[in-house]
Amino acid sequence: MEAIQAQSRALGTGNTIKALRRNGWVPAIVYGSDMGNQTIQVLGKDLDAALRHQATNKPFRLTVDGSSHDVMVYELQRHPLMGNILHADFKKINMNEKIHTTVPVLMTGDPELGVATLVRHSVEVSCLPGNIPETFTVDVDGFHIGDVVLVSDLQIPPGVELGLDMTEVLISVLPVKAKSEESIEAQHAAAEVAEQAASETEQAKKV
Repeated sequence: MEAIQAQSRALGTGNTIKALRRNGWVPAIVYGSDMGNQTIQVLGKDLDAALRHQATNKPFRLTVDGSSHDVMVYELQRHPLMGNILHADFKKINMNEKIHTTVPVLMTGDPELGVATLVRHSVEVSCLPGNIPETFTVDVDGFHIGDVVLVSDLQIPPGVELGLDMTEVLISVLPVKAKSEESIEAQHAAAEVAEQAASETEQAKKV
């Protein structure tokens, strides 16, 4: 479990928040049924490092002024252009109680024929926080057109329950889209019109 160090902070104004960000801090909040809402601040570089080492769908150990809490990242607000984190919400959890979250579906490899397409990008799961899979990874190497991956084909760890029908399609291998005959004919016609127009222009210049 990745650790994140934080400091408590007073609820500030817009100028205060901007000053925090200029100094490398990310304003954040942590909340839970037994603690209410607590405003905190986390060093941006430390938060980025923790998120590089662990997916956001897994629990983190958040320490605020010496007090530790097991939390999930509930929301991250990022700058629309720069991508840096502007604000973070953490939700305190009980490691002995099941939670509902989503796990991303990833593909590796290349089909022998066709193109592998993700029908669903994530799967809903219910389990103890310590049992949350980081991803469900599927190898599509050697697949052919018409092959599919169902929920039942996933390698599901013990203690993890899925919130989907086991027959639901996650990945489908489709044929490569070819240009239709009408599209090709239209391109040829456009080229002929362009050549004719160019020829007429040259003849007009000679007159």
